[in-house]
Amino acid sequence: MANYNESSSRSLKDIIEQYQLKELIGHGTYGQVKLARHRLTDVEVAVKILRKAESSSRQIENEVGILKTVRHKHIIRLYQVIDKGKCVYLVMELATRGNLLGWIRKSRRLYEDEGRRIFKQIVSAVHYLHQNRIAHRDLKPNNILMDDKGNAKVSDFGLSTWFTPGQLHTTVCGAVLFRSPEMFLQERYDACKVDIWSLGILLYFIITGRFPFEGRDAIQVRSLVRKAKYIVPYHLSAKGQNVIIQLLNVDPNQRPNTEQIMEHPWLKQVEECSLCPDEPLPNKLDPLILKIMCVMGYHLHEIQRSIRNRTFNEAMGTYLLIKESIKQTASSVEVKRVPSTVPPCPTPADLSNFPLLKGRTASLPAQLNTYTLSSEFQLFFDNKQLPLKRGLSTTLPAIPLCFLERTPGPSIVPGKDSMVSLGCSIFLSSSERFSSEQPQDETTNCKLIKRRGWRRLASRIANTFRRMCSCVRAQK
Repeated sequence: MANYNESSSRSLKDIIEQYQLKELIGHGTYGQVKLARHRLTDVEVAVKILRKAESSSRQIENEVGILKTVRHKHIIRLYQVIDKGKCVYLVMELATRGNLLGWIRKSRRLYEDEGRRIFKQIVSAVHYLHQNRIAHRDLKPNNILMDDKGNAKVSDFGLSTWFTPGQLHTTVCGAVLFRSPEMFLQERYDACKVDIWSLGILLYFIITGRFPFEGRDAIQVRSLVRKAKYIVPYHLSAKGQNVIIQLLNVDPNQRPNTEQIMEHPWLKQVEECSLCPDEPLPNKLDPLILKIMCVMGYHLHEIQRSIRNRTFNEAMGTYLLIKESIKQTASSVEVKRVPSTVPPCPTPADLSNFPLLKGRTASLPAQLNTYTLSSEFQLFFDNKQLPLKRGLSTTLPAIPLCFLERTPGPSIVPGKDSMVSLGCSIFLSSSERFSSEQPQDETTNCKLIKRRGWRRLASRIANTFRRMCSCVRAQK
């Protein structure tokens, strides 16, 4: 009984409102990050736990305020904020491939083309932050997360700050290996120029798998940074080397801004990423998501008010998670019109296109390549304004044709003689032999002729099936 109560209390601690907390997956500047599952949608998320006793309320409010404001495809997304007195839980997008540090150390370094693509995504996010008067001040591989498609997501805004044009800061922060010369000199600094220096360190690490200023301790690192003494990667192209040299300039006034970096010829080779691809929340809510949430028990006005005021409460979090789930499903499932013509190599579900004798029917397996929505969600697609309309079918990846093996199945029975087997097996009747001990009268001869005709028909159909199925290789 004691063990039961203990396990029950432990399970209650692992549930925060609509989220079930799982294992620890990382650490932030002022808290830890756990994997969690949204119990209503079954979507996995990352929950950052900020303990108020371990960090000031001002820093927590600062990070939460920034995450509520930003919305960019290469910045980790916030879904919901839960305040539980001693802790604040930030429900965020889950980056399934970990951080950039582990990503690169698995392969030691990235090739120039791949490194350039990822670096431009990071610069695009930092440019968006600077355009919105936000400086990150803690850019490092640990804070760059990678999603399931290999795209970068800037995260952890615990040391970030708002700024006004021309404002200078004095707080020394961030990892030692990423601090700029002006920070080591304890001078008043431009927070945006500090981010540019950190971008130079990041690019160097992406290309080489090492940091440009590595020393035994902070004093040696400080000496190397002040002199900007590092080895330029020889395997990098001249244009790429030029980007690193410009970013790691000791004089902050000589460093380029994010817009100039994006316009550099080395990065212009990457077509994706625009200067400021803002992704604001839509003013018009998705009717499909609204219907799903109403079935879950949410009120329509509550959902609309939460999204309009950007409250990041439970209703808004559920809406964003359902929207993300639908987006991921739509990107992995192809929706197209059903063709009216017979495909050149039909599946067994298409055997109705083959001629059968009059009065003869075959029991065939159900269609295997058509996805049918469950009945509880089918009603959401009846509206003409919704994406899936009549005449559309959702096709799934090809299913192994295991039914091509010779297994027993339903058969066509002409009279009392079993000649042909359809469904999960290939025709087997062509090898059957009739007994020669029967009387050879005229009636028997007529029956024998009919049976031989059936055998020839069965043989032809079997050969047709063999030719048809030879174009599809069954998975082993």
